[in-house]
Amino acid sequence: MNNEINISAHSDPNADLWHKFKSGDAQAFGELAQVHYRALYNYATKFSSDTEFIRDCIQELYLELWERRSFLSETAFVKSYLLKALRHKLIKESVRLKRFKEHNELSFDAAEADLSVESLIIENEHLKHQIKRLNQIVSHLTKRQQEIIYLRFYQNLENEDIAQIMSLGRQSVANLLYRTIKEIKNIWMPAEFFWGLILISFC
Repeated sequence: MNNEINISAHSDPNADLWHKFKSGDAQAFGELAQVHYRALYNYATKFSSDTEFIRDCIQELYLELWERRSFLSETAFVKSYLLKALRHKLIKESVRLKRFKEHNELSFDAAEADLSVESLIIENEHLKHQIKRLNQIVSHLTKRQQEIIYLRFYQNLENEDIAQIMSLGRQSVANLLYRTIKEIKNIWMPAEFFWGLILISFC
């Protein structure tokens, strides 16, 4: 967790809170934990349906961050730092609990990709149908493709930040994202595809 993470050109507005937290400011840490909890929880649900396990992992991650705060690297993008740390935590705890044997067995599942949130925002039935159609298509992609779509369009992260989270090269992320979008576009009508991506970018 103390590995150096490259700084994105798009700095997190909470980077100052991160710096204060590293200096021992408990209030700043509390604000960070609250601000990013929902994003962390939603991301974790794509790997596990066990809500108690997810909450435990997030709680343990926060405790570890506080205990090791003086050893953590500086970062200008807190969200991607925390998402990557949680990803590692989920893998580590799943292996420890014998949920699977190998690290690469962590499986991303976009089948339930935040439709509850979208339904609150999108009241028009036709638009809801477009979102549902997009999620159906995404659910048939590979797990890595599902994860990269989720991080790019649901979490609004840049390629550099996705590369850090998924432990990929920046060009590998760009190539995978390009191939994934092309694959979705080949399945879906171009106009519907374009509108769908715009919609999920605002959810």
